[in-house]
Amino acid sequence: MTAQQQGTHHFILTLQSPAPGGAVAMSTFSNAITPPAGWNRSQLYKALLNQIASDNPDLAGANTVFFSLERNEI
Repeated sequence: MTAQQQGTHHFILTLQSPAPGGAVAMSTFSNAITPPAGWNRSQLYKALLNQIASDNPDLAGANTVFFSLERNEI
């Protein structure tokens, strides 16, 4: 049995990390994404974290403050 395509989803992911001088930095990412067939929510969340950390090394190991993933429909 093959996994079916899941369609496009919209995500919002807010991360918080320490900043110089004892401050705290917070960043929010939002976009549409089409998960690979057969992926679950956890796999997509981990892939998003890895991609964001790759693009923004200062966010590697950041804490998740908010995560939302829903079908990209109205």
